[in-house]
Amino acid sequence: MDNQETNPISNPTASTEAAGTIGAWDELQVGFIGNPKAKLDDRGRLKLPADFKDVVERKYGKDFNAFYIVSREGLDAEIYPMPEWQQHMAKVFKMPKSHPARQKLLERYTLYGDRADMDPQGRLLFPEELRNAGMVNVEVKVSGEGNLLRVKSLNSLRENVKASPFSAQDLDALTGYDV
Repeated sequence: MDNQETNPISNPTASTEAAGTIGAWDELQVGFIGNPKAKLDDRGRLKLPADFKDVVERKYGKDFNAFYIVSREGLDAEIYPMPEWQQHMAKVFKMPKSHPARQKLLERYTLYGDRADMDPQGRLLFPEELRNAGMVNVEVKVSGEGNLLRVKSLNSLRENVKASPFSAQDLDALTGYDV
């Protein structure tokens, strides 16, 4: 007779725990994961990849369309669903107003950031300053990073990876985090 606590076939929780996972796969707990290729059109609009749109609809509702798009340097973009953006800004506002890093960050958010409402086709229009910085008519990778999406030019990403190979120190650092 099988013991349910030790038999992963009869106890799905035991099998996921044994595999080191978080239980049943739930994107709503983990957030955005993945890195599909996409394209910013000639007007600076990004069609939200289907997997990410599905997570948004399941977490915030089918009619949800409020996002905030921002960048720190104008080289890539961060896309936050509005509730996540509000939580992020609450952390920023906890910093002392006079802190130089807070001031620099807010200046960049002011320059590159803006609200973006997703249109019925699932597209987000990037803020004007990001479009002026070259984020139009370009292939991109959209990387899920938990509570936000990072959009980076595919060419820029390729250049960065080629220019910065893994070193022994990098691998040791990752091993220290069990990655």
